[in-house]
Amino acid sequence: MVTHPTGTAQDQCHRCGGLMVREEVREVNMVGWRCVMCGEHIDPLILEHRRKMRTPEGAKRLLEKAGIAELN
Repeated sequence: MVTHPTGTAQDQCHRCGGLMVREEVREVNMVGWRCVMCGEHIDPLILEHRRKMRTPEGAKRLLEKAGIAELN
C-alpha cells in the first residue's frame, strides 16, 4: 500500500475533518483516499455503493445481492 500526501483544502475528511491522503491498493489495482486521523477510506467502489444507496430501489438491489453472497 502506497500513500501520497496532498495539499489542497478539498482533501479534508467528511467524517472528522482530518487530512485525506491518496492511497493505492495494489491488491485490487485501485486508488482511493484514507484519512490519517480517523481511518475513513474512500474509493470508487465505495462511492458507487453510496450513490446507489441514496435511492430505495438501489438500496434494495444492493441488499439483495448481499443476501445472496452470504448464502454462498
